[in-house]
Amino acid sequence: MKAPKIAFNKDAVLSFLLLHGEKVVAAMVALAACGLAWGGVGALRNMRPKPEQQPQAIIADAAATAEHIEAVKIAPDDELTSEKGLADTVAQWIAPKIEPAPSLAMFNKPLFGELARRSSPDILPIEDLRAVAGVAILTLKPKPIGDRPIPDRPLNLDANNAAKPAKPPRGGGRGGPMQPMQPPDMGLMPPQPDPDAVQGKIVPYVLVTGLIPVVKQQEEYERRFRTASLRDPKLDTASWSNYRLEKTEVLPGAAEKWTPVDMKTVARRYAGDWGGIQPEPMLPPLLLPPELERRDPVQSPLPFCIPMPQLAEGSWGFNALHPWFADFLQRDAAARKTLAEAEAEKAAVNTNVFGGATGGPPTGGFGPTGTDGAGITPGMMPGADGQGTQGPLGPEYRLFRFIDLSVMPGRTYRYRVKAVCWNPNLNMPSRHLVDAEIAKQPTLESPESNATSPVVVPDGTRMLVQPLKKQELKRLKPGTVATMILGEKPNGGSLALRSLLLEAGGIANVDPSQNKRGDARSRGDAIVTDRVLLDVRGKLEDRAETRTGKPTPPPEPLEMIFLRPDGTFEVASSADSQQSIDRYQLTLPAEDAGAAAGTGQPPAAGESPFGNPFAPKR
Repeated sequence: MKAPKIAFNKDAVLSFLLLHGEKVVAAMVALAACGLAWGGVGALRNMRPKPEQQPQAIIADAAATAEHIEAVKIAPDDELTSEKGLADTVAQWIAPKIEPAPSLAMFNKPLFGELARRSSPDILPIEDLRAVAGVAILTLKPKPIGDRPIPDRPLNLDANNAAKPAKPPRGGGRGGPMQPMQPPDMGLMPPQPDPDAVQGKIVPYVLVTGLIPVVKQQEEYERRFRTASLRDPKLDTASWSNYRLEKTEVLPGAAEKWTPVDMKTVARRYAGDWGGIQPEPMLPPLLLPPELERRDPVQSPLPFCIPMPQLAEGSWGFNALHPWFADFLQRDAAARKTLAEAEAEKAAVNTNVFGGATGGPPTGGFGPTGTDGAGITPGMMPGADGQGTQGPLGPEYRLFRFIDLSVMPGRTYRYRVKAVCWNPNLNMPSRHLVDAEIAKQPTLESPESNATSPVVVPDGTRMLVQPLKKQELKRLKPGTVATMILGEKPNGGSLALRSLLLEAGGIANVDPSQNKRGDARSRGDAIVTDRVLLDVRGKLEDRAETRTGKPTPPPEPLEMIFLRPDGTFEVASSADSQQSIDRYQLTLPAEDAGAAAGTGQPPAAGESPFGNPFAPKR
C-alpha cells in the first residue's frame, strides 16, 4: 500500500481543518474539563477544615477568652504591692520631695554669681489708655476789683507732685536721671477765688487716662542689672523723664493724621485760664513719686498726672481717675477695714489685767532694725528676686492723666502716648557695657501705647424730659409734647434750664421773642440746639400721685429721641433727666416772666419744673 503523501500547501491545510477542526476543538475542551475536575478532587483531599477551625470550636474558644478576661485574678501573696512597697515607689514620682537648701554655705559653689555687662532695658508702654469726653464748668481767674489788679502768679501744675529740679549734667561724669524734686512752694499757688464771686466757663474737654507699669518696669531693670558688673541703686531704678502725647481727629473716609500735642502751649493756656486746682486728697498715693518722675520743667512743663482744674460747682471725684484706680481704692478701703476689725478683735482677746496687749511681737516683727519684718527697708520695692530694691511701695500701677481743653464740640478724637525714661547707662564706661553705643542716648522711649477708642465731644446741651400732671396735659394741643433743654446761660458761665413745647418733627430751639404773656410756648434764655424731635414713647402723664397702695405695675417711662445736626441720635428719658432737673430747676424762669426770659422768679417748691404755661390769662 502506498504511504500517504503529506503536503503543507494552502489547499492541504484548509482541507485538514475542514475535515478535523471540530475534533481538535473537542479535544481541547475535554482537556480543560479534565484539569478542572482534577483540581476539585485535590481541593477535597487537601483543603478540608481542621477540627479547631470548625464554627463550634471557634465559639467555644471565644467564650473561654471572655470568661478569662472578666474573671478577677487574685495575685499571689509574694506579688502584693503592700509587701513590695510599690505605692512608696510610685509616690516619689507623683509628689517628689524637694529638700530645702542648706543653711550653711557650701564650699563647692561659687561665692558670687557670674557678672555680666550692662545692657539697655526695655521701656514698657503706658497700658490701657482711655479717653472720655464731656463738658465741665471751670473756674476762671477772678477779675480785678476796681483799680487793684490781682497779682499774676503762675499756676503750679506740679502741686500734686513736686517742684522744679535742676537740669541733668552735660559733658563729663556719668550723668543720668536728675535729682529728686523738692516739695512745692505753696507761695506759687494762685489764690483761691472767693466763693461768692466765682466766675465759671463751660468748656468741652477730653480726659485721657492710663496705667504706668511701675512694678513691671522695675522688674525689667532688675532682670537687666541684677548680675551686672557695675551696680548703682540710683541708676538701676526706673525714672521717667517725660511723655509725648499725640492726637488725631477722626474723619469719615480719611486716613488718621497723628499730631503731637505742644505741652508748652498747653501749660501756658492752663496757667492763663484756670482759677485754681481741684483738691484731690486721695491722689498722692496714685502718682509717680518725685524720685521716679524726674522731669525738666522747662522742657517738660506738664507732669504725668495733670491736676484737674477747679470746677465752679461740684467736684471731679472718681470721674478724674482711671477705672482701675477706682476699683483699687475700693479694694484697699475694704482691706483696711478688715485689718482694723481683725486688730481690734485681737486686742480685745489678748489683753491683760492692766489693760495692755499681751503676746505677739511688736509692730514690724523681729526683722533687722529699720525693716518691716520681711528684710525690706521702708521705701524699698521688692524686686523679682525677692530682695529690696530702691523704689516706692504702693499700687502696681501709677496714674497717667491728661485733660485736653483744645477740642471742638461735635468732633471725634483719638489719642496715644509714648513714655520716655532716663537712660541708666548714660556716660557709662564702655568696659561695663555690652555696646558702647547705648551710653550716648540721654533717654529711652517706650513703644506707642494703644490708641484710645474714638470719642465724640458733646456740645454741652442736653435734652431733658419729665411727665406732666393731668391738668397740664389737658391744655396741650394734640400731638404737642413738653421738653426741657439744659444749656449754657449767656454771659453767665453756668447752666440753665429752658422749657419748650413742640411737635414731632419740630426743632428744639428756644426763641423768647415769639412768646406772648400768659401763653409761653418757650421759657428761658435763647438757645439754638438744631435738634429735631423724631419720636416719643411712653406716658406723658405723671400718674405717680394717682397710684394707690395696691401693687400696680409702674407706668412706662417717658422717652424722646432727637436727631443732632451731625446725624447722630440723642435719647432723653425721664429717669436720666430727673437728677439734672432737680439740680437746675431754680434756673427756670417763672411763668410771669413771659417773653422777658430769665428775669422772673423761680417756681415755688412743689411745683413742676416746667411751671404752668397753660394758666389762664390775667
